[in-house]
Amino acid sequence: MQHLIDRAAQETFLQTIDGERVATLFEDVIDPSTGTAFQRAPVATAAELDAAVAAARRAQPGWAALGWDERARQLQAFADAIDRESAWLSALHTLEQGMPFGQSELFVRTTAERIRVMSRFRVSDRILIDEPARTVVERWHPLGVVAAIAPWNGPLLLGMVKVVTALIAGNTIVLKPSELTPLSTLELGRISLRILPLGVLNVISGGRETGAAMVGHPGFDKVSFTGSTPTGIAIAKTSAAFLRPVTLELGGNDAAILLPDGSIDDLVAAAAMTGFSNCGQYCAAIKRIYAPFALVDAVAERLAAAANAYVLGNGFAPGVTLGPIQNKAQYDKVCAIVEDARADGGVMLSGGGPLDRPGYFFPPTVVTGLADGSRLVDEEQFGPVIPVVGYDDIDAVVDRINAGPYGLTASIWTSDLTAGDAIAGRLVVGSAAINRHAAFDPTVPFPLIKQSGMGVDYAEHGIRGTMRLQVVTTMSA
Repeated sequence: MQHLIDRAAQETFLQTIDGERVATLFEDVIDPSTGTAFQRAPVATAAELDAAVAAARRAQPGWAALGWDERARQLQAFADAIDRESAWLSALHTLEQGMPFGQSELFVRTTAERIRVMSRFRVSDRILIDEPARTVVERWHPLGVVAAIAPWNGPLLLGMVKVVTALIAGNTIVLKPSELTPLSTLELGRISLRILPLGVLNVISGGRETGAAMVGHPGFDKVSFTGSTPTGIAIAKTSAAFLRPVTLELGGNDAAILLPDGSIDDLVAAAAMTGFSNCGQYCAAIKRIYAPFALVDAVAERLAAAANAYVLGNGFAPGVTLGPIQNKAQYDKVCAIVEDARADGGVMLSGGGPLDRPGYFFPPTVVTGLADGSRLVDEEQFGPVIPVVGYDDIDAVVDRINAGPYGLTASIWTSDLTAGDAIAGRLVVGSAAINRHAAFDPTVPFPLIKQSGMGVDYAEHGIRGTMRLQVVTTMSA
């Protein structure tokens, strides 16, 4: 392991543009377990962005002409190459993102598998009308060049989903990871050079100015972004000037609703997995739990026991099961929102404050005594803090959830599947689950609604989002 850490400190990380490894400007990359810089990453110049877009534009017709099967073959070879370098990529992921190494390995393996699964999809022409005198055919064509901007909470996995979704349909792409977690994605650009044609996948890096330059660049035919709701709204506004489609996967304040007959143990396991692992830094994590008043204590106590079982520390240390929050700004937000909860009368059954040590460590925290109207209940904390809120009227809970700005996911926990399905149908969310919570499956569409986003990720629906529909009518002579 130490040799990978040493290599990461010594490596020069570069962008991939038209088959070349390039960089002009650099900025520090912070290790969230120490709060100090451990490497430097490129910052794309305007000329480098132009070159990346031009390369993608040149490569696109030839890539589209290869056809679905050949594109899939090359993408699956790319997935195999990712697997071969999984240890290196996992080490980089842990260094820059903070996740324990074993979990980073799982993310890398899942990244490769998502590429394999998504590259098996096909979008076919469809005959709409077939009459003796008239035939009408629905055809789908790639949009062209896609701009993709990936987040810091899962840079490899979320970035590569954007890549495979665009590339399998015949588009080419310029990908920018978050400036907070650029290194593992930059290495994917290097790996791709051995497999994909030049210019098909271009990887640049940089911060908000680079992202804004991408969104404002006239050379893109679509923008795909995962990140905060305010940034997504700004991207939508800029893209509207080009009448250019966007896919936006934004924030969520995902609720889990326990019915009186639901399994507390199953709910607690899901809440800990999504709301504590990776410090709760998942868009679709359980971020608040609604339980009948009579069950609040039981839920909170079992969830607190799960929280206290986590071992916090550097992701390379033996036995560590939870790393730091990824960056200082998010760490400060979590600290502030927990203090607000305490001021609102919240009772901390575990955690409750940051660790007194270098880095951005915040222990898993369970809070009771709050209601809707408290910041921790109403907002997306994106940290390892879960409030358990009591209720006595399920209709009021549904109304409160629907009144909020977000609509990413929700879950209902009950042994009465008919009742669970009825509640799911009333919730204004893109994805509702009964007795599980938002386990992403690349074969299942992931709709994005309200201030949680726009468009659809995954499955054939996601691929169609990178294509344009054409209708061809043929009349007999």
